Amino acid sequence: MLLRPRHLALLLLLGFGFRFAERAYAAPDVLVFDDALSAGWTASAWSTTYALNNTTPALGSASIAVTYTSGWGGVIFCTNPPLDTTLYDAITLWVHGGTSGSARQLRFFVQEVDYGPPLSFDFTAPTNQWTPFTFTVGALGNPAEIKCLSVMNNTPNAQPTFYVDEIRIRARSVAQVLTTTIAVRADVTPTAISPYLRASNLPAWLGEARLNNTTFQARTRASGLTLLRLPGGSWSNTYGWLSCELRQNAPGRQDCGTGWESWAARPRDFIAFLKATGMEGLWVVSPMGTSKEAAALVAYFNGDINDNRTIGVDIRGTDWYTVGHWARLRAAAGYTDPIGIRYWEFGNEVYASKPSTGGSLCQSWGWEDTWTCDGYEYVFGKGSGGARREGYLEFRAAMKAVDPTIQLGAVGYERAGTPNDGQSSWQTFAGWGARVISAAGSDLDFYSIHPYPFVSPPSLLAALAKPHTHFFSIVSDLHNAFDVYANGRRAPIAVTEYNLFAVQDQDNAQLMTRAINALFLADSLGQAAQHGIPIFAQWDLANGRAQNGTEYGLMHEDNGFFRAPQYYVYPLWARFGSQMISATSTLSAATQLSVYAGRVSTDTISLMAINKTGTPITATITVSGFGALISGAVWEVRANSLDAQSVTYNGSANPSDALSEPPAPLSASGSTLTYAFPPYSISLLHLHRASNVFPRVWVPMVRR
Repeated sequence: MLLRPRHLALLLLLGFGFRFAERAYAAPDVLVFDDALSAGWTASAWSTTYALNNTTPALGSASIAVTYTSGWGGVIFCTNPPLDTTLYDAITLWVHGGTSGSARQLRFFVQEVDYGPPLSFDFTAPTNQWTPFTFTVGALGNPAEIKCLSVMNNTPNAQPTFYVDEIRIRARSVAQVLTTTIAVRADVTPTAISPYLRASNLPAWLGEARLNNTTFQARTRASGLTLLRLPGGSWSNTYGWLSCELRQNAPGRQDCGTGWESWAARPRDFIAFLKATGMEGLWVVSPMGTSKEAAALVAYFNGDINDNRTIGVDIRGTDWYTVGHWARLRAAAGYTDPIGIRYWEFGNEVYASKPSTGGSLCQSWGWEDTWTCDGYEYVFGKGSGGARREGYLEFRAAMKAVDPTIQLGAVGYERAGTPNDGQSSWQTFAGWGARVISAAGSDLDFYSIHPYPFVSPPSLLAALAKPHTHFFSIVSDLHNAFDVYANGRRAPIAVTEYNLFAVQDQDNAQLMTRAINALFLADSLGQAAQHGIPIFAQWDLANGRAQNGTEYGLMHEDNGFFRAPQYYVYPLWARFGSQMISATSTLSAATQLSVYAGRVSTDTISLMAINKTGTPITATITVSGFGALISGAVWEVRANSLDAQSVTYNGSANPSDALSEPPAPLSASGSTLTYAFPPYSISLLHLHRASNVFPRVWVPMVRR
């Protein structure tokens, strides 16, 4: 790259290194209207008529004719995703005040989100002439984003026709420069980070062929994931494991869904995928079967072929034979040795059962085909005889009788409520969580939640900031519930589904496929680690495209397993280390720069930095309690914008399946270094010291 004169001036003025000068850049202007409305922008109005193809008067071939039919009307232009104002300093437009009456009394305003509070500026447009107007971001109240622009009637009466043309959002000549100081404390007691924070979901509807796809396997193997939740969300409640395995339904056992038996992925297909990718599995056992049917599944995955212990006859009269019987079925599929699935869940989102199957506490809009919305019934079971439904405790006892090392999680909810609450709303499902916690007590191995943060579309800033309040609120609420309803015994809180949106049909801007979701997910993982969450499973590894074009998946199964921006979060977090230490920044963690530090080895620490802004951030990084730094390396995921649907990984726009692209070397000397984090990026720095330097503090001293 040539060093342009303005880059050189900035370099001399600020004293930054050449690498940073390369990264300073100017965004192009955004043209909203010039003879026609630009792609990506929509127009609408209230108490106003307008035409986008007016020819006289016009600065070019067409202008916008606006007529206010009553007071306080307006015409509004919106885009999605919103624009980051760190890249733009003003909005310019030309207004012709019309050919009749007095000057038009107008108000210009911007909105950060739909229906959000407007940030306005009043002005007057003279008649019979074109007049340019410039509204600076500062004069408009310094909005962080621009979602909509509006020209509004600033009177209580109708006004005659006037005209608008050449609406432009002006870019800053050179992007705003941000600086920060980052303090990494290696001399504090580290906290352990679970490797199962790097988890995802693998649904059965992908089928055998996709699970056997070598590209899918290779990219999963390289992803940095450790754990896959099976067999797939709500499908888990209606997935009869043996019927699916044998590809036939039969009396005495749960069916393989509704017509799935000929094509859904079988337990043996999941085993093959786990073996091919080096992943561990977490299985969601169906609560619609029986406890002994679930025990037979534990035997299938974890049993020894020579184990003659009897599982026995279930409450519906079906004999489930011995542990070895099901282990030999696994061996017949080609897997003699036990698979060793340690983590299990009892159902998926049972609190959201349909009223037709779950009873009076269920909501009309419930979506799960399960049998209760009462947390007490879920734990203890309900009914008698052949109509009995067995609960969490019965399933747990039967499954642990086969393999006492497994852990069975119970379905929870992120807001616990109280045991006396009904199922009052989507926001709370009040009562379910408190009932499960109080009923399961010390037998609760872990408490599983799906805290999707958004149902309706957020502003981009709200999405980026959410992780920093979301997990603190959830963990605090649940710890309080455990203290009150479980006598202070706090079961581990596992997040077994998570993504930006709970309902993909609301993601019309396809945010889950864009760079913003990578930044959001990277930050969410850091917050989960800080709050001691042991399992954090993104939804999902690959899913399938929704009608509105969005996709939950880390990879897109209908596009050659294209790796979405969020995929690249995991290779970086996989190199973070197994312990977290202290890291702080002087910038806002919620909206500008999030930082996390970890221990990789005795002589290497890591720094994860998530730049949420459209500008480079130059950081002075100080490391204490570690000794002199001698070298380093940096892995980097970078996007051109928050709405980009592709990113670069270590500089490559199409990295190899194995992600073999090397990190960039990093020069370091002493205890302080300077580094420029690119716009919209996730950077993982490894900082090395000489191997003969002993750390100042590893663990707290214990006096005997």
